[in-house]
Amino acid sequence: MNNDFKYHKFIKKLLKADKKELLRDLLKDLSTHEIVSAILQLKAQYQFDVLELLPKDKASEVLSQFQDHSPILQDLVAHINAEQLSSFIEEMPGDDAADFMSILDDAKAEEVLQNLPVADREEITTLLQYNEESAGGIMNPYVISVHKEQTVDQAIQSIRQYIQENDFETFYNVYVVDEYEHLIGMIGVTQLLLAERNLLVSELMDPNIVAVDEDLDQEEVVRVAQEYNLVVVPVIDKHLRLVGRITIDDLVDVIYEEHQEDMAHVIGTGSEEVLENSVFRTVRDRLPWLLMSVGGGFISAMVMSFFANTVSVLPQVVYFLPLIAALGGNIGIQSSSIVVRGLATGEIHPSDLFSRLWKEIRVAVVNGLVCSALLAGMAFYLTGNVKLGLVNAGTLMMIVCVASTLGASIPMLMKRLNIDPALATGPFITTTNDVLGILIHLGVATQFAIYLLK
Repeated sequence: MNNDFKYHKFIKKLLKADKKELLRDLLKDLSTHEIVSAILQLKAQYQFDVLELLPKDKASEVLSQFQDHSPILQDLVAHINAEQLSSFIEEMPGDDAADFMSILDDAKAEEVLQNLPVADREEITTLLQYNEESAGGIMNPYVISVHKEQTVDQAIQSIRQYIQENDFETFYNVYVVDEYEHLIGMIGVTQLLLAERNLLVSELMDPNIVAVDEDLDQEEVVRVAQEYNLVVVPVIDKHLRLVGRITIDDLVDVIYEEHQEDMAHVIGTGSEEVLENSVFRTVRDRLPWLLMSVGGGFISAMVMSFFANTVSVLPQVVYFLPLIAALGGNIGIQSSSIVVRGLATGEIHPSDLFSRLWKEIRVAVVNGLVCSALLAGMAFYLTGNVKLGLVNAGTLMMIVCVASTLGASIPMLMKRLNIDPALATGPFITTTNDVLGILIHLGVATQFAIYLLK
């Protein structure tokens, strides 16, 4: 039994016993993570009670961490009035506050904004203009920068003043801008502190700096950070002006979110939360994927009905239909999953389509030869018909090649069209390959029906 589970049990007992002061003292000693973990295991009726007992700053941190569990957060927010929400949001970093605001309905969001100080309201409004999955949507607008013409001493003084005015968090690099606020370089904090005080910033800075555009997709931001080993990623606008920074905690959040999203596409559950209590929401997330499978099954049934005569005179052709359809689906998932992962990490680029297809076809031929030989032997063992075994082997070879080609090409084509390539995995690719597998198998059997009946 882990500590989070113990806390959740203990918190529940204290709430039931109405010992709120004792619970308040307990919550003071718990970390934000421990409180969030405990709240997640409580029923909705107790979650808000715990939140009410927390100091404003800690409650704000807890709400920020709940953004990974949006359905639960929406239920919590429904019990909090606009004035309370404003006080919580005021304590959050700008990027977290903007993300939090995006889950509110328009009326409540407007009411919350009106209760915020002007500076906070303007900052959040600016961040809300960005796509929430872009660099601008996840960046923090507070960033340490100095001007190139400043001396080291002047730069340190301006940094000190900025930190005091904005209650700034830990930082590792200082960014250098010109008179137009264009990002032109970077200096490490240690380097700046050890430098001669009368040196110019422009003499110390490293002009080889990597930055991302404010509209760049968050997945691409992670790829850039990984490629250049960045702990913090500076963000620039279309005029090359420094507008913010993305820190390692936000990058880790993106990695986690994208992984969860891709896994949901693969298994066909949409954005469903593990801790989701609402049956309606769970059905809403799963049903579209199930309907896709139902539609694919109906198309498969139509295909089989088209070949009814072949099945009636040669029923043996359907013996291995489940095996052929399943193998085609599995091979398609293998190919598509490798490509989707490569696209996410930057190891594969959409322009690599033909080279990737060539590799997948060669792999498919080798795998197809092995599986086709096994199927031919199985068919002969079951039916005693050598010809049927050879036809089954031939159709399986075709299906393997088609499934590999589709699995490799569809994600890359979707990437070119700016559609999440992870959608090409799971139910989509298996349903497509099932239909094509049945069509190819029965189509070939129909063409060779007279030969097989001899």
